[in-house]
Amino acid sequence: MLYWDNPFPIYDATYVFRVLPYAKVTESNPRYWTTFFWGNTDNNDSSGDTLFSWNNGRPDSYYGAHPYPNPPTMGDQKWECSVESYDFLGPTPDWGRWHTQVFRAWRESSSVTWHEFYYDWPDTSKVIVRKTEDPNWGKTNPPIPRITMGQSAWLTYAGNEEFKGVIRGLQFYSGLLSLSEAASEVTTPMSTTKGQSLIWYLNLNPRPSDTTDKKGVGTAHNPKWRGTTATEWVGP
Repeated sequence: MLYWDNPFPIYDATYVFRVLPYAKVTESNPRYWTTFFWGNTDNNDSSGDTLFSWNNGRPDSYYGAHPYPNPPTMGDQKWECSVESYDFLGPTPDWGRWHTQVFRAWRESSSVTWHEFYYDWPDTSKVIVRKTEDPNWGKTNPPIPRITMGQSAWLTYAGNEEFKGVIRGLQFYSGLLSLSEAASEVTTPMSTTKGQSLIWYLNLNPRPSDTTDKKGVGTAHNPKWRGTTATEWVGP
């Protein structure tokens, strides 16, 4: 798992990443995977459902996107947008090929937030959308906010919800990009005025030996590894 402490605020934000998901055929662990989350974490790396243990059991500041088993815990996986303690599902992943993915989250008003997970960009019809209407949602920072990639932050389930596959092409923006701006940024990072001003982390070709921020402007936001450093993928 890569993780970033002291992340930018939960809203507004745009995330771009590329994933190559491997199909799980048979295994004994629950089929929970994690591509990314903005949410609470376990500071001591001990078991415990820390996502749901704060704020009197009602986590109200988090979101994420990844494959999710339907039905839990060993059902066939679907693309998922996770928010509000619910699992909003799309279709089964197209296993064994690269997907460019874009996640946008923004606040429309004091009581309305939006979440869009484009799971197979640039086809913008392939999207999971969740509108949250709750005046308390996203107003309270969790105790230990982090952005995480590749595993869940709360380390509860067998396998720690580890993503099975390859993740690369990481672009995080501390604000909302329009779809046209996102399209330009996917093609060429920092090619738009807003992309240049909002870029928070960039590494298109992260490697186990180098996950440093490559944006080259402002403050570098370098992630840390939790656990064993990932194995480098070798392939076409």
